[in-house]
Amino acid sequence: MRDTKIAIAQLAIVDGDKNANLKKMKDAIKEACEKSVEIIVFPELMLTGLVEKDEVKALAEARDGKSFQKIQTMIKEHPISVVYSFLELGAGGEIYITTCLIDHNGEALGYYRKTHLFGDEKQLFNRGDDWTVVEQEDFRIGLLTCYDIELPEPARALALQGVNLLIVNSANMAPYEYIHRLSIQMRALENQIFVVYCNRLGANKWFEYRGQSAAVGPDGLIIADAGLDNEVVQVIDLPIEKYQSSPAEFNYLADRRPELYQKLC
Repeated sequence: MRDTKIAIAQLAIVDGDKNANLKKMKDAIKEACEKSVEIIVFPELMLTGLVEKDEVKALAEARDGKSFQKIQTMIKEHPISVVYSFLELGAGGEIYITTCLIDHNGEALGYYRKTHLFGDEKQLFNRGDDWTVVEQEDFRIGLLTCYDIELPEPARALALQGVNLLIVNSANMAPYEYIHRLSIQMRALENQIFVVYCNRLGANKWFEYRGQSAAVGPDGLIIADAGLDNEVVQVIDLPIEKYQSSPAEFNYLADRRPELYQKLC
């Protein structure tokens, strides 16, 4: 594996305005591509933000909807892989918070439907029931969304499938930034993987979002930090070779005793 560049697009989302958010995505994709970034990650629900209950279905789209096609056009102009989140309209009318990873050729490599819903999300959305693992270049990438990272099991399940890079998009509100900071560091350390976390900015009548997006190494240490209240396309050099040449003396996954844990369930 080789060192690589990933960008965190820590942006203020315009709730309910797809056109404005797509414009922000286009500008960020252009900036990241010009800096030789390989993957750019956007926050949870980048296309719509948080909206009223009666707006959800009207703003939801099929996986190959108009917004997907517009993003494909952006990628054609500026070849880069993109991770973005949107309201997905299922075949039966159900609504999911879904993440898509599109490669630099505009091909959708994988979709992930948020599996753990927080608070009122349970009344608005359906839960996903599957993990998503995507092979790209030197990486085996797992996708999670926001509240998923607060539970240890999702990241561990992906690590046991050989994931070495976990990408997490989020819309975590103040004053709970510290929970996700602790969570991403622990998920990285306990699974000895890279974690790239992108949180939104901005405010609406419900919440304030302050960012604090970051990338974490397999040792649990912060590699890059986009800071609080800072709208930025943060370019991160993931030092893959450094961690490969200096492996940890311990191996949490190998030292597990699953047969013992099953006795406690």
